[in-house]
Amino acid sequence: MQVLSPRAALACYLMLLLVYLSGAVVPPLDGFSAEYFNIALNIHEEGNWTQPMFQGQDFQGGQPLLFWLAALSFELFGVSVVAFKLPSLLFSMLAIYSTVRLGSMLYNESVARLAGVILASAFAFLFANNDASMDILLIGSVAFATCQLFIFVTDENKLSARAHLVVAGAGLALGLAARGLIGVVLPLLAVFLYLIYRLEWRRVFDPFWLMLPLFVLLFASPLLYAYHMQFGMDGVMKFVLWLQSAEHQASESLPGGRGRDLFYLFFYYYTYLWAFLPWSGLALWALASGMLRLTNDRYWPRSQGYAVTMGVIVSVFILLSLARFSLMYYVSVLLPFFALLLAGWLPARLRHPPCLHRLWQIQYVVFVLVVDAALVFNGWMFPLQDVAVGLVAVSLFVLGIWSIPRWTGGSRLVIVSVSVSTVFWLLTNINLYPRLLEYQAGTVLGNVVMERQLDKAENIYYLEEGGWAASFDAAIRRRAKTLSLDALAARDKPTVLFVTAKGHEMILEKGLPFDVLAHSSDYDISRPDWEFLNPGTRNKTLRGAYLLQVRP
Repeated sequence: MQVLSPRAALACYLMLLLVYLSGAVVPPLDGFSAEYFNIALNIHEEGNWTQPMFQGQDFQGGQPLLFWLAALSFELFGVSVVAFKLPSLLFSMLAIYSTVRLGSMLYNESVARLAGVILASAFAFLFANNDASMDILLIGSVAFATCQLFIFVTDENKLSARAHLVVAGAGLALGLAARGLIGVVLPLLAVFLYLIYRLEWRRVFDPFWLMLPLFVLLFASPLLYAYHMQFGMDGVMKFVLWLQSAEHQASESLPGGRGRDLFYLFFYYYTYLWAFLPWSGLALWALASGMLRLTNDRYWPRSQGYAVTMGVIVSVFILLSLARFSLMYYVSVLLPFFALLLAGWLPARLRHPPCLHRLWQIQYVVFVLVVDAALVFNGWMFPLQDVAVGLVAVSLFVLGIWSIPRWTGGSRLVIVSVSVSTVFWLLTNINLYPRLLEYQAGTVLGNVVMERQLDKAENIYYLEEGGWAASFDAAIRRRAKTLSLDALAARDKPTVLFVTAKGHEMILEKGLPFDVLAHSSDYDISRPDWEFLNPGTRNKTLRGAYLLQVRP
């Protein structure tokens, strides 16, 4: 049964395109996104590609692929938010394409088409694009490498198959450079499960597999060289093979290392529930159904699609449940496999009206939760202020409702689900994020610099120990330098400063003459708490930041 026709799939992608394009112009939030922008900007300005630096120190918080790609984008297209997010958009396309291609090999063209739409509309996938994080590079690399490995083991033409193994090596190297060993292990696990299911021992013991580590090392040589230049040979072993991942995981663990409490035990499960919205309920049913069917079939799956998708998902979740860390990207990287699992399971259920009715019931619950969340975010916490924004959202919703009768059966279920996801994230991109950014002083004051063309004087600085914001550098599109208080007092020309309340007090105590060019409320909007989100108590959480012009 064809759940989603090519025309319906095109309609879904066109809706989602609005979300991707609107998210591409949202400035980075202070936290990881703005910090990554700053690191890429440092590479672009200094030309030092082998030693990513952050605030004058070697950056040790992750692999450098995102920084390299963003810096390359700056070189080609100039420094901008769109250029920073362009690599993430391209890797999103790579992930969707690879998932579709993999679906056609595991199932058929119809299932593959559906899997691509499901992946493209998943909440965590859209969020990773907006945030321009390393996660989307990992998802794209893993999906691409898995696809190429499957082509290698299914292509009867030896020359062509071996060429795809070379390309798979490039994909694995990208995964290694994006997030470490998980980018290598997951594709190999998937293809191993596939070969074991099909009992293709000749493929398992193909001697050409021995060439794969060489291809990975070849394509990963820039990464290895960068770590060697930055940390020596110990750094190559420590940061690439295992210890870097272990230390990064430990640094993001819960305080106190309580790895066995209920929060840790179920972290990945409730992370999945929101990450795979609006499909998480249906995918849970698909997974439970597959597990039950597996026990009835004496633990041997009836389809190769189930063997691969369920095998990867269950194996990873069992290992994660026993782990002592909580990292969201271990869930995000499984999104292509969840999409394939659901797309392969859904068509058979849509043939039976009772099953279709239950599918709608599950989605109705999801729709209510998502719509309620959208109303809370955009109606109470940060109400719509631009009438045009509301009209766009309402028009899209009305268009979706109007088009429902044009589709039948499974297409209707899928299109309504995609529409709900689209409206939620479109409101997030064109209302929630802009409203949040009103409380990010780095962006607000950086925009003042650009609007007043203060950047042309090239005299914009931070005050040492007086405040700093990665989002400010992102807004002015270059890294502002830092002045000590004594150096500032000795300058013989006007100086523009970004300072927090502490820096403002330092200048007052020094007795330096200055003018306040702009003032902004400030809050770390990448980590909002309830007191900030509640409009009634928000003002209590706000700090201040200033754009000052210090006179000589």
